[in-house]
Amino acid sequence: MKEKIIKNRKLIDAFILIIAGFIVSIPLLKSNLNIYFDDGIQHIARAFGTLNSIYENGLYPNIISSFTNNFGYSWNLFYGPLSTYGLIIVKLIFGNYIIAYKIFVYIVLVLSSISMYKLALKLINSNNAALLASILYMTFPYHLTDLYSRNALGEFVSFLFIPLVFLGLYNLFYTEDKHYYIAIGAIGLLLTHNISTMLVAICSLFYIVFNLDKIKETRVKRGLLINIVFIILITSFFWSSLLETKFNADYQVYEPGAMASAEGAAYRGLNLKQLFVTKNDGSYIFELGPHIIIMLALSIMTFRMVRNELKENYVIFLFLGLITLWMSTKYFPWKFLPDKLCIIQFPWRMLMLSGFFISLVCTINIYTIVKNFNFKDVLIISIISIGYTIIFLSFLPIDENIVEVDKWNLGQFTGKEKEIVSGAGGGEYLPAKAYEDRFYIATREDKIYVLEGNAKIQNENKKGSNLTANIKNVTSEYTILELPYIYYPGYEIRLDGMISDYFETEKGFIGIVIGAEEDAELKVTYQGTKIMKVSIFISVISLLVFSIYIWKKH
Repeated sequence: MKEKIIKNRKLIDAFILIIAGFIVSIPLLKSNLNIYFDDGIQHIARAFGTLNSIYENGLYPNIISSFTNNFGYSWNLFYGPLSTYGLIIVKLIFGNYIIAYKIFVYIVLVLSSISMYKLALKLINSNNAALLASILYMTFPYHLTDLYSRNALGEFVSFLFIPLVFLGLYNLFYTEDKHYYIAIGAIGLLLTHNISTMLVAICSLFYIVFNLDKIKETRVKRGLLINIVFIILITSFFWSSLLETKFNADYQVYEPGAMASAEGAAYRGLNLKQLFVTKNDGSYIFELGPHIIIMLALSIMTFRMVRNELKENYVIFLFLGLITLWMSTKYFPWKFLPDKLCIIQFPWRMLMLSGFFISLVCTINIYTIVKNFNFKDVLIISIISIGYTIIFLSFLPIDENIVEVDKWNLGQFTGKEKEIVSGAGGGEYLPAKAYEDRFYIATREDKIYVLEGNAKIQNENKKGSNLTANIKNVTSEYTILELPYIYYPGYEIRLDGMISDYFETEKGFIGIVIGAEEDAELKVTYQGTKIMKVSIFISVISLLVFSIYIWKKH
């Protein structure tokens, strides 16, 4: 019997993590749990709008045509699509966004713990230690804050890929095995959450610098290059579209101070007390928990006791855990950093990384100090860790009137100077010109406007991203029309079957020019740009090559 358990230990541990994940996810069973709270409505609305755009535009669901008062809004040109498509797939299976959201986040929670298990097992070479690290990571309070309070789906999914990046780096520097996890993790991060990608990249760079002496090896240099090439090529469909959009016009998200400022970051840093105690006043949960604090404090004893083969990585993770913890507070000198480096917006986001590093450090501490560390020890600490989360049930956002997302009034701006719009956030992905005049968006009619010259619009028919009309009686030397679409790259405009250029109007909409006495049939569709089409091809081929590469490695 003992031999069978040892032989199937990984499967048994995976089953334990599935059960532990279910226990932690019990609040998801509450029908009145407000999954729309905070960021929740934005992520669910984005999935809803993207699926509708797929039905409408097929391969290029970049523009959600019904948002921004039916003038179109784009998340997908700026924000990684992986969490959105994951939610869509689950929705297609279960037919309901509320149920799909809950099932999807449960799956991600369990997969996050399994990815941590793979890293911890490789690092510590103990199934018991790997299981403990996974449960500590799963139940880390900020991890659950993202799940239940913030409903920050993109950041929450990032927890799945962080351990894979460091598993790949560890394999690259300390073994000769499966360094392709660097690419898997980085690709997942880049296609999930931009800010998390940046933060993990910085920590990864530090890890690389710490192991700089090993880069001299040809194997290591080759491994790094292979991973970087695959990351760039496989994600090219996303970053190339993002860059093309950025350089095509001025969008609010890139305006100075629009998304972040040094003063704002400094103001939002945590007080030291918030890492120890959470007030039940609607605040998020930022505390570490007494069990984490005690295990982390053991580092003072453990530092000299850690076995040699663990020492280097223990020091790295302890350092990064403490640094990221410090960076989550207002005691870090955020106000002296350039605004561009404060894109993190909220310093307490650093707890995402703190939770990862500290979970590993705490596990190594217990594994080192407790003699004959066994499953019973894991069980006791796991019960404490899971049980501790129960005290936060009173923090759950509750709403007795939960309805499906299609019942919401999505993407509709009212013209207020400052407003958060369901499905469009703060409008940060609007062209800067459109953002500055949101009242125009709120009051503009959903039809073609003649801005300059003379023309008569006949038989105008608009359906989502598709529009047809006949332009008659053009008498001026040139006539400028403003189409009822927010300016994004990828639209195809044809006049009498010939492709016509378009530009951004003063209000951030699409404008076209028609010459004198040029009656024409107008047709507008969203086709994506040439760069988008080429990059999708590159991504698909690269993914296929990467899959073959992994298969050969096995």
